[in-house]
Amino acid sequence: MKNALANSRGIQVFRSLRHRNYRLLWGTNIITLSGYWILVTAQGWLVLQLTDSAMWVGMIAFIMGIPALFLSPFGGVYADRFDRRKLMLFGQGVSGLLILLLATLTSTGVIAIWHIAAIAVFLGTVWALTDPAYMAIIPSLVPPDDLMNAIAMNAISGRASRSIGPAIAGVLMGLVAVGGAFYGAGIAFMVGLLLLFSMRLPATVIARRASTGKTMREGLRYIRSNTIVLTLLLMVAGVSLFALPYFWLMPVFARDVLGVGEAGYSQLMIVTGVGGLGGALAAAILGDFKRKGWLLIGSALTFSITLILFAMSKSFPLSLVLSIIIGGANGLFYAVTTVVLLSMVPDQFRGRVMGLYAVTWYLPSIGSLILGAATDWIGLPVAVVAGALICIVFILGAALRLPALRRL
Repeated sequence: MKNALANSRGIQVFRSLRHRNYRLLWGTNIITLSGYWILVTAQGWLVLQLTDSAMWVGMIAFIMGIPALFLSPFGGVYADRFDRRKLMLFGQGVSGLLILLLATLTSTGVIAIWHIAAIAVFLGTVWALTDPAYMAIIPSLVPPDDLMNAIAMNAISGRASRSIGPAIAGVLMGLVAVGGAFYGAGIAFMVGLLLLFSMRLPATVIARRASTGKTMREGLRYIRSNTIVLTLLLMVAGVSLFALPYFWLMPVFARDVLGVGEAGYSQLMIVTGVGGLGGALAAAILGDFKRKGWLLIGSALTFSITLILFAMSKSFPLSLVLSIIIGGANGLFYAVTTVVLLSMVPDQFRGRVMGLYAVTWYLPSIGSLILGAATDWIGLPVAVVAGALICIVFILGAALRLPALRRL
């Protein structure tokens, strides 16, 4: 009986993969996001080698993310006005070509910091305009009964990639140098493009008649009128801006704080991804958990508090353990937040809400710039602790001021 129950639960965890179109999207996500983390891992190490500056490591992350702060809302509008699959195909193909260009420049030895910065701007622009479509299309690929599971499985693909990507990057950097790692990232994007081409579904055009400005204003009015949606977006923004940027400064933690090289850096990235995968998997297993508000608050606080301990650690084994906890808490927080948002928001507003949600994904780029500059001034551990403390105050304030959040 126990074995049968365990098997049933295992099947339930992956039930959204029964649907072909969603299965192709899920495969695209895990392959493409693994390529993204190969890119991030190799890029951080290359920038540190070229400049020997934590500020430049943060600067490149900032440059890649800054377009999203201005363009993601437009990406959300486009996701509600145009065929979401075509937007995804465009973003996937252009991203792959840009990363392969970066690989070629690096492998031929002509790479300069301005090359990395320019390609980062183009990549950030493409992602800002197309990423909201990846989230908004999910309800079109599965029946309503499987939507919660599909969202959680999407989070699992994202968190699994945080282990897969850095692991591959570490191997490639060791075998064929940083340029080879960039080629691996570019190929991953191209494989994802082929999977998207295989999807067969009706065009997903929802709001074609209204102008872009009117469509965006309608979305903003909806968000302002829904206190829960607005609070969740602000809560994620706080975590993304003040706590999450530490991840982009991981090369500095590895080399200057913990005294480990490329292998240690890759291990820190891998175990953080493993923890994130565990958090997302927990969200899938929990399913329609009745106390999502407390789960959101608790996971965000756990992430921030453990980050303080990580920043103070001088022990590499301890830092690995703390990284697993950090990744798990963060993975659970973002998975549950995404589930709540996509479940609450009507389809006609989903792209626009996801567009603003996507802005929060790139707030760590601003935080990484601030953190990088602060690191060169007061040191990385102190800067990370300060950001985590701000984040804790932000989370507690949101939880105390909005009882409805605790009742989710």
